[in-house]
Amino acid sequence: MEQESYATRFGRRMASRRKKMAAYREDWKEGRPSPLKRVRPEERSLNHYVLWQTYVLMAVRGLGYLALLWSTVVLLGGFVTLLRRKDFWCLATISMLQASRIVSDVEDQRSSNFAELYVNAHAYFVGIIQITTNKYAARELSRCCYCAFLSGLILCWPVIAVLMSLVLLVLFIHHYGHFVCVVLSLWRIVQRDYGSNDGDGSKANMMPALDIFYSLVLCQGALWFIWVWISSGAMWLVVSLRRACKFPEKWGSISVSEYLLDTLEKCWRDPMSIHGRKVINYAVDLLDSDSQKDYLSGARMLDTFIKLDADVRSVILPSRPKIQKLIDTVGSRSSDREIRELAARIIAYLAGDIHLTQFPGAIRCISSVLDTTLPYWNNQQGHNHYSTQSKSKKSFYSKEKLIFHVRNIEERRANKVKAQEGDFQQDELNNSSTNGSKGAGWNELILQGMTILEKLVADQQNCSDICSTPGLLPKIMAPLNSETLIQDISINAWADIVNGSFKVLHRLICVPEWTGRWVHSEIASSEHAVSNLEEILDEGNRNVEELQMRAIEILTELALDMQTDLSSKTKEILLKKQLQIFLTDGEPEEHDSKFITERLKVTAGKTLALLAKTATVSALVVREYENIVEVLDAKNKIIYRTIAAEILENLCIHHKMDKEHVKTILLPKVLREVLTTEASESNVSALGDDAENHQLSALGNDEEKQLPKHKRQMKSADQANEEQTAMMELQEAFLSLTLVICTELISADDFDDVARKVAPAEGGFVAKLKTIIEENCEDTANSLRIVKLCGQIAVRMMRRGQYSAHFKDQKFVETLSKASIIMSNLESCMLFAGTDCGTKKTARPLLSDLVKEAHVLVA
Repeated sequence: MEQESYATRFGRRMASRRKKMAAYREDWKEGRPSPLKRVRPEERSLNHYVLWQTYVLMAVRGLGYLALLWSTVVLLGGFVTLLRRKDFWCLATISMLQASRIVSDVEDQRSSNFAELYVNAHAYFVGIIQITTNKYAARELSRCCYCAFLSGLILCWPVIAVLMSLVLLVLFIHHYGHFVCVVLSLWRIVQRDYGSNDGDGSKANMMPALDIFYSLVLCQGALWFIWVWISSGAMWLVVSLRRACKFPEKWGSISVSEYLLDTLEKCWRDPMSIHGRKVINYAVDLLDSDSQKDYLSGARMLDTFIKLDADVRSVILPSRPKIQKLIDTVGSRSSDREIRELAARIIAYLAGDIHLTQFPGAIRCISSVLDTTLPYWNNQQGHNHYSTQSKSKKSFYSKEKLIFHVRNIEERRANKVKAQEGDFQQDELNNSSTNGSKGAGWNELILQGMTILEKLVADQQNCSDICSTPGLLPKIMAPLNSETLIQDISINAWADIVNGSFKVLHRLICVPEWTGRWVHSEIASSEHAVSNLEEILDEGNRNVEELQMRAIEILTELALDMQTDLSSKTKEILLKKQLQIFLTDGEPEEHDSKFITERLKVTAGKTLALLAKTATVSALVVREYENIVEVLDAKNKIIYRTIAAEILENLCIHHKMDKEHVKTILLPKVLREVLTTEASESNVSALGDDAENHQLSALGNDEEKQLPKHKRQMKSADQANEEQTAMMELQEAFLSLTLVICTELISADDFDDVARKVAPAEGGFVAKLKTIIEENCEDTANSLRIVKLCGQIAVRMMRRGQYSAHFKDQKFVETLSKASIIMSNLESCMLFAGTDCGTKKTARPLLSDLVKEAHVLVA
C-alpha cells in the first residue's frame, strides 16, 4: 500500500510538471512571458541583483583585508630580509594598492572625490592660462603686477604638475589597481623563482607563504572581475525595470537608476534592510524626502502605479504624515504645477479612505484647488527630466555613467523599433501621462478636486465638514449656476468639470439629515440651476449623455423630497425623459456610445423605479404600463428586465392597477419567467465551467482575440460572475413582484388558477420554489432575500390548505429549515447593523418565523 501510495503521488507530481512545462512551451511559442515572470509592476525589485553584487564586493573587500594582513604581518614582517628584490617590490606594490582601495567605506567614494578634484582643478588652471595669455586682459593690469603673477605661476607649475600627477595616479590605482595586482601575482606565481632555502630553516615557510599570498590576490582578482561583470549588467536591468513598470523615458531611467543606487547603498550598510523592499516601497519612501526632486520622483512613480491599477492604497494609508504632506502639497500655491497635479491624483485615489477630521486643514487645501480667481504664476514651469544631481557627491559620477549607458540602450532600441516600423507599446501610457502633465493647468486640478470631493462624501462626517466649510458649496455649484452652461458644455474639458460637479452634488443630496436637506434647498431655490438641469435633459447630443445621467439623478432626488417645492412641470419633463430613454429600442452603432447609452438607459430606469413609489408620479407612469410589461420579455437584457419588474412592483403597491389585466397578462408572464429561470442559470454555470471556450467563440473583434490566454480566462470568469449576479437579481425581482401581486391585487383563488395554468404539472410550482431555495443556500444578502421571498410565497399558498400535500411530498419545510440554519449568522448580523433602511428589505421577516409558520400550516 505504501509503494502504491508513493507511486500515485509520484505520478501526480509528474503529470503536474508536464502540464506546467506544456504551458510554458505554449507561452514561449506565442511570445508571452513565462508565468514565473508575470509579476505586477509595483512588486518588482532589484534585490536579488543588489545582493549578489554586494556579497561579491564584500568578498573582494574581505580578501583584500586578508591579503594585506598576510603581506604585512607574515611576509614583510617575517621574511622581509629573505625576500628577493622582485618579490619585495611586488609585495610592496600590491600591499600599497590594497591599502589604497580599502581605505574608503564605499567603493566609489574616494574615486568620485578625486575625479571631481581633477576636473575642477584642470578647468581652473586652464582658465588662468587663458586669462594670462589674453592680450586684452594683460593691458588691464600693470606691467609689474602682470609679470609678478606670471612669474609666480611659472614657479608653481612644477608643484601643480606633481599634484595633478598624484591625482591621476590615484584615479589609475582605483580603476586599474586590481588588474595590476592580478598581473603581478600571476607573473610571480607562474615563475615561482622565490629562491631556494639552501637548508636554511628560516626560509622553509617563505615559498608556501608567497604562494598563499599570490593565490589570495588572484582569487580576489577573479571575484573582482565577476563583480565588474555583474555591475556591467546594471544598465540592462534599469532599462528592463523601467519598461516593466511602464515609466516614461524622460524620467523613468533616472528614477530607476536612483532606486538601484539607493538600494545598493542600503544593502552595503545592512543587507537585511532591503528584504521585501520593492519599487513601490522606494517610491513611498521618497514622499518623506526634503528634496523637491526626490519628492517629485516618488509622486511620479506612484501616479504611474495607480494608473496601472496597483494596490498603492495599502502602502500609503498606514503613514498619516505622508498623506498630510500630499494634502498640503495640493493646497500649496508655491508648489510646482506638476507636483501639485500628481499629489491631487494620488489624494483622489486615496480619498475614499480619508476622514477629514484626522487631517487638519485638509478641506481648506482641497477647497483651494477649486479657487480659480488667483493666477497660477508657475503654470508653465516644468522640471528638467534629465537632471542628474544626486543626493550626495559620492554617487554622482557612477549615477551619471549609469544613466549615460541607459540612454544609449534606450536610443538604440528606439531606433531599432522605428526602423522596423514598430511601436513602443510599453510607453503608450507614459506618453499620455507625460503629455497630460504639460498643458492641463487648472482644468486638471479642478477635475481632481471634484474627484476628491466625490469620494470624500461617501463618509457622512466628511459631508458635514464639506457643507460647513465657508464658500466651498458655492464653488461646487458654480457650473450648475452658470448662465452659459448649455452653450459651454460642447467643450469637452468644461463638460468634464460639470460632470464632476454634478457627481458631488448628487452624493451630497443623498446624505441624510440636515446636510442633504440643505443641499436640496440650495439647488431647488435656484431657478437657474433647475432650468439648466431641464435644458440638459432636452439636449440630443450624445456627448452630453453623461451629464444627462447626473441631471436625471439630481432631479429625481429633488422630486422624491416632499419638502422640496419642485414644480409639477419639471416633474413631468423628468418623467417623460425617463420613459423615453428607458423604453427606447434604438441602439447606437459605436461600441463606446453603446456603453454610455446602456448606462443612461439603466440610470433612467432605476430613477423611474424610485419615482414610481410616489402616488402622484405613478399615475403618470401607469400610462406606459403595457410597454413596461413588454420589457419583461426574455429577448431584452437582464438588467432592463430587472428594472422593469421593480417599476411594476412599485406601481402595484402605490397605484390602483387593473386587476383583470394583472391576472391575465402580468402574473402569467412573471410566473413563467420564475419557472424558466433555471435554464438561464444553467447557461451561466456552463459559462463559468467552460469560460475559455465560450469566450473564444464569442469574441468578434480582433482586439479581444489578441488578448493573452490568461487575460481572456480572467475576463470570462469575471463576466460569468457578473451574469450570475444579474440573474439572481432578476430572480429576486420576479419573486418580489409575484409576492406583491398575490398580496396586494388578486385573491388566493386567482393566484391558484394562474399557477396551475402556468405550471400544469402536479405540484410543479411548489417544486420550483424548493429548487430555488436549494440553489440559494448561501450566506449572501441576495440569496437571503430570495429564500425569504420563496418562504413568504409558500406560506401564503399553505394558508389555502390544498397545497399541504405538495409541500409535504417535496419536504419543503425541511429545506426551508436547513436554509434558516445556514443563514442565521448573516441574518443576525443584518439585524444588528440595521440594513433594512434601504429599498430592499433583507432582515425581516425572520426566516425562523417563516419556518415556524410553515410547520404549523403543513401540520
